[in-house]
Order: sequence, then C-alpha cells, then structure tokens
Amino acid sequence: MLRLARPTKIEFIRLRRRLATARRLHRVLRDRLLILTQELVALYKEVVEHRLRVHDEIVRCEKELIRTLSYVEPSTFEEFSNIRVSSLSVVVGSRIVAGVKLPLLEHEVIEGRYDPSAYPITLKEVSECYEDVIKRIIRLAEAEISLLEVGKEVQKVKRKVNALENLIIPRLRATIKYLRMKFEEREREDKIRRKRIKQVLSRKARI
Repeated sequence: MLRLARPTKIEFIRLRRRLATARRLHRVLRDRLLILTQELVALYKEVVEHRLRVHDEIVRCEKELIRTLSYVEPSTFEEFSNIRVSSLSVVVGSRIVAGVKLPLLEHEVIEGRYDPSAYPITLKEVSECYEDVIKRIIRLAEAEISLLEVGKEVQKVKRKVNALENLIIPRLRATIKYLRMKFEEREREDKIRRKRIKQVLSRKARI
C-alpha cells in the first residue's frame, strides 16, 4: 500500500520514475504471460495426444497378447518375460522453457541375453509393443509435469500483471495526480501572496 506522498518535487520525480518502471515491467510480464499461455496450450494438446496414443497402444498390445497366449504356453510366456529385458532406467534431466524449469525424461532399455529362435516371434512383438507403451507413458509423464509447472508459472505471472494493472499503477498515477494538484494549489497561493505583497508595497510607496 502506498503511503501518503509528501508534496515535494523530489517525491514527484521519484514517483514518476516508479510509474515508468512499473509500466515497463507490466509490458514485459504481459509479453511473458502471452508466451507462457501459448506454451500451456501446446502442452495441453500434447498431453491429450499422448493419452490417446497410450490408450490406443495398450488396446493394440492387449489384442496381440491375447492372440499370442492362445497358442503359447503360459510358462513359456512367463519365462520369456523374465529374460527379455535385463534392466530399464529413466534419467531425469531438465530444460528451460520461457524461464520455467521443466523435466526432461530419457529412458534406456537393456535387453537380456536369450536365444530368439527358442521362442515364437510373436512374443518379441508383444514385448516391443509394451515397450512402446512405456516410452509413450514416459513422454506423457514429462508432458503432464511440464503442464503443471507452466500452469503454476502462468498463475504467478498473471497475479503480478493484475497487481500492476489494478493496484500499483493506478495508485502511482493517483498519487502523482494528487501531487500535481498540490503543486498547482501551492502555485496559485504563491501568486495570490505575491499579488498582495505587491499591493501592500504599492500602497506604502504612495504614502
């Protein structure tokens, strides 16, 4: 909250500089808000696309799995599942978008050692299908976290823009207007005072 400004020229100049700074900051934040909003919309579309793709991929994999289990023994399937992948790791990094730190997820799959000829080819196809699902889920997680982070930043910047638009800039302008009126009032009083002094001196000169 702005304190009642003293009606001095120095205070007047200081407030005008603050107003100019607030207006520049408002323009910068408004431009940043526009960029962040565009990024937010793009991320939302990306999240929706990834979710649909994950759903479609899971449905496709389930169909492949049911078809494979119709002629592959469950014990064979379980044995293949245990040796198909040796390890799966996810490396968490970061990237900066519009000044916001967002996650960057990279995964690595290490295949296990096995004889492909000892198992039906469809088992590998099902396994690769689910690996694609995992890749898509990781991309989805990255997009959803990014969406949340950008959304938080949009809200934060929007609050600052609103504060400048509706609170800080109007109060600075009102205070500057108040000081200007005080200066004009003081100038009128000085003119009247000088006029009276001149009249008094004029009367004394005639005596």
